[in-house]
Amino acid sequence: MAKVGVGLDIGTSSIKLVELEGSNPIRINRFGRIPLPEGALAGGVIKNSEAVAESVSEAFRTLQIKHKRVQVAIAGQAVVVRNIKMPLMEDSEVANAIRWEAERYIPFPVDEVCMDHIIINRDQQQQEMEIMLVCAHNDIINSHIEVLQKAGLQPMAIDIQPFALMRALGMEKVDNTQNVAVLDIGAGTSDLSIFKAGISKFTRILPLAGNRFTENIMKQMGNKFGDAEQLKVKYADATLDITAFGPEVPEYKVNFSAQDTLRELVLEVRRSLDYFHLQQRNEVISKMVVCGGGAKIKNLIDFLKQELDIKVTSSLDAWNIVCNPNFQADFETAKPIMLVALGLALREVTE
Repeated sequence: MAKVGVGLDIGTSSIKLVELEGSNPIRINRFGRIPLPEGALAGGVIKNSEAVAESVSEAFRTLQIKHKRVQVAIAGQAVVVRNIKMPLMEDSEVANAIRWEAERYIPFPVDEVCMDHIIINRDQQQQEMEIMLVCAHNDIINSHIEVLQKAGLQPMAIDIQPFALMRALGMEKVDNTQNVAVLDIGAGTSDLSIFKAGISKFTRILPLAGNRFTENIMKQMGNKFGDAEQLKVKYADATLDITAFGPEVPEYKVNFSAQDTLRELVLEVRRSLDYFHLQQRNEVISKMVVCGGGAKIKNLIDFLKQELDIKVTSSLDAWNIVCNPNFQADFETAKPIMLVALGLALREVTE
């Protein structure tokens, strides 16, 4: 029997679910998205476990997924990924040393976090080693485990969202000699990560994301959040010339706000890329992949190409994945939003 992998992405505004079958080629059996009530998550921590557990159960029922073993991802300000340098030492010594070293890099007491690490390389000449440190506050992890238990699910792994994206994009399979940036524009936050040879070289959480666009449109239009969200989906266009419209029409009002917010986002991204160049001795970034719900803003790819002067795409398509022809078009439309869940499911069906 082929292996089955289920990826569950619990985001700020919705739950995304993907079920894969580990055949050759890998097959998408089912996928879907269920909205979450406002305020269900804050800073990556699930605040309303009952409501989220019910939404998770509803997603499994609606999609008729029977498999109960799932992979989940966590994200937010309380998730920290750092590449650090330490003196050269044996593997057996690293675990103890990293705990003391971590206090310099994480904003929480070490006894309040779950921590892991991997040795990236050793430099015998410099007598130092580069280590990737990953940690998350216990509140985030415990809140996700509580929801899964209430929904009757068994967590097989708790991954970090940027790593799930890296897997979904197949970054260990393509461009492994170049730096590739990934901008994941979610609802609550945007994650900017830079990978090389399947290793995270840089991660930064940007506070500006999809909800900020909607909130600014809401202020501009004077309407409710839900109405502003619909206007964003219908009219937002990153490259629209708003001077061709009168100031009273929705095309002008929505894009006056949306394009101003886009310029803020580009400024945050540019600052982060500049910092990476400074830290990594001006290593070149070959391209940027944009995903997440915010990536669906019309002409966003062209806008970012122009503003950042870099190759920008929405996918790398490194995996041979197929799905039922009846919903192939639906999956391609939803793909920017489903990538984290896809990367999580791939964890179970690939090496």
